[in-house]
Amino acid sequence: MLKDHPAVVFCLRTLFYFAVLMILIYMYGYFGAGQAPFIYNEF
Repeated sequence: MLKDHPAVVFCLRTLFYFAVLMILIYMYGYFGAGQAPFIYNEF
């Protein structure tokens, strides 16, 4: 009943997409985009 309500579905989808976006931003920062790979750090 409640899970079929359009407002609930919208909120859940919004939270899901927000979480995915935050994970992608975290991974982008964690892997250091624009930095050399680890093997080249010593040169």
